[in-house]
Amino acid sequence: MVILGKSNSIISFLPPEFIPVVIIIVSIIALTIIIERSIFYWRMRTIAPDQLRTIKDLLREGKWDEAKDFSDSLSKSPASKVLQIGIEFKRRGSLYIEDEMETEGYRQIFLLEKFLTGLGTIAIISPLLGVLGTVTGIIRSFSEGAGTKGAEVGISEALITTAMGLSVSIPSYIFYNYLVRKKEEKITEMENISNQALQIFENN
Repeated sequence: MVILGKSNSIISFLPPEFIPVVIIIVSIIALTIIIERSIFYWRMRTIAPDQLRTIKDLLREGKWDEAKDFSDSLSKSPASKVLQIGIEFKRRGSLYIEDEMETEGYRQIFLLEKFLTGLGTIAIISPLLGVLGTVTGIIRSFSEGAGTKGAEVGISEALITTAMGLSVSIPSYIFYNYLVRKKEEKITEMENISNQALQIFENN
């Protein structure tokens, strides 16, 4: 059997629109992740320095409920969630405040990183899918023979898939880097506020 012959070509069993459709599906997934993550991070307001000072004053005075409610009213960020866990266990007189805060911190990091690996993967594989479409298009063109309609379809497939792959990869990579930076900012804020809260808990 001739692998790349006109009648027996492996590529001939794949319709020309197969890889473009795959790229479109991948682009829809990427867009969904970008929108979901952008809204997710947008809702997380940063706790301002003056607001943090108010929380710390309430903690030093032992006003646990007020500090917890005030923190919750300011932001739904990971820093606020971890702080509220610490306040709750401090109010209970628990000996494992730091452990509970650390556990909640890991949970928040998991939520922050959700879907980001998928978006990064899409940014990497999209141009590869475009290259794959280019290769299959060229193979289809040669196997069909110069000047035929099949050759024209193959060349069109090669050009279109390359452009589609890049058009998905570039914005995906840009938003991936942006979202990773937002994630790092939230983690840094969480660690900073947690350390300050733990120092107050130890002194009270």
